[in-house]
Amino acid sequence: MDKRSCSQKKKTLAGKVCPECGASMKPSRTTLHFERDGFYADVENVSALLCSRCGTRSVPGPTALKISETIEQLFKAGKDLDSTGISFHKIAG
Repeated sequence: MDKRSCSQKKKTLAGKVCPECGASMKPSRTTLHFERDGFYADVENVSALLCSRCGTRSVPGPTALKISETIEQLFKAGKDLDSTGISFHKIAG
């Protein structure tokens, strides 16, 4: 687990160059949307680098991997459900 403070992480991410247009990317938050086999999932408030010029998003590797693994498990579980939707939210506080 990364034990750096939030401000230390932002400093590490700041100043990266967009791979699409070459502009500077800035630390921000974004929502990731996934769809598969009639199901969809949104992961909100994800730490990412965003390009203000072209909109490219970049999620740091460990975060992307963790989200990907979690979403994969959710989609696998969803195949066995006979329902129209599931909402899963973390309550701020």
